[in-house]
Amino acid sequence: MGGPESDLDDLGITSITMNVSFVGMMSLSPSGNSIAHEYGGKTYYFDKGSVENYDKTLQAAQKRNIVVAAILLVAPSSSEVGKLLLHPDYTSRGIYTMPNMTNPESVNCYAAALDFLASRYCQTGSPYGRIHHWIMHNEVDAGLDWTNMGVKPITIYTDTYLKSMRMCYNIARQYDPNTEVFASFTHSWTEAATDSYASRDMLDLLRRFGTAEGDFQWAVAYHPYPQDLNDAKTWNDNKASFNMNTKLVTFKNLEVLSAWAQKSENKYKKTIKRSVWLSENGTNSRTYADMYLKEQAAGFAYAWKKLKKLDGIDAMQWHNWIDHPDEYGLRIGLRKFPNDPDDPMGRKLVWYAYQAAGTSTEDAVFEPYKAVIGIDNWNIIQVVQ
Repeated sequence: MGGPESDLDDLGITSITMNVSFVGMMSLSPSGNSIAHEYGGKTYYFDKGSVENYDKTLQAAQKRNIVVAAILLVAPSSSEVGKLLLHPDYTSRGIYTMPNMTNPESVNCYAAALDFLASRYCQTGSPYGRIHHWIMHNEVDAGLDWTNMGVKPITIYTDTYLKSMRMCYNIARQYDPNTEVFASFTHSWTEAATDSYASRDMLDLLRRFGTAEGDFQWAVAYHPYPQDLNDAKTWNDNKASFNMNTKLVTFKNLEVLSAWAQKSENKYKKTIKRSVWLSENGTNSRTYADMYLKEQAAGFAYAWKKLKKLDGIDAMQWHNWIDHPDEYGLRIGLRKFPNDPDDPMGRKLVWYAYQAAGTSTEDAVFEPYKAVIGIDNWNIIQVVQ
């Protein structure tokens, strides 16, 4: 799990995300420690030790009635399974690959992995724990970096992504009729980073493709980090405006994402609001100096006060739980580095703010952060033009 299990209780956690990268634990031939799974007339094998590690995390969540969304990641690999699932146009820039769905053998292998996970974790009363929802890959609008299938027109790329989403949806819904698949995006809205796509354009294409091909209940997993991931003072984001043509959607203008979700044309069958999770987001403390720790906590308080008033957004999961040395120099965790010489894995101010959110102590704990933000009260919701 990474951090102390007691945090799940102390912080009152009700939903989490969990990375699931199955390529390394899946093979085409048995070993002395594997679980066989038959699908489409073929038998595939999953490493028992790796699977049981997922079990432990999911069982800890299940006994607390915590809703879990699995982030499904397809890692590039030279294994037999890796070669089957690596997209043929993948380039080495990609941290992960779009799954290969260009031939029957690869499609069956990918479907078998989805069926194994769904059959194990999507059924009520499963002794292994539960996966309730599926976040399909990571930050697909930054595809070359996070879900790579080479340089493609946005229509080709989004169509391929939709096929992956629909495949997971159709398989998982056989085991859980309420499960949803989430599309994952960065904080881009109309402004795409270099070699990337704008998330609003991809959302519009998902909607249009669904209208043409048959809609299904996909959802949105958005990452509204501050404009500058290093700077917790998201209320200063000058690319985040309160209209549907904003360049970015950050904590500053979550109102835009909420408004998008409540428009009838963006709803499932035009009547059912799609779930919207802020599935990866956080504010940074540049160092552990008191000023930066206060700014980080203020950024969370600011976001939380907005979320409470926005009916279009359903959940938020903080990233990261603990500061990580490989997180591009960021310190966005609720706890300090595990190897910090003075306070290893110590609770930061944002930990206490996170704990107070939604409780009777919220206003008292949040009070000092109004001065950091430069406001007199928490009436901070803006009208979307």
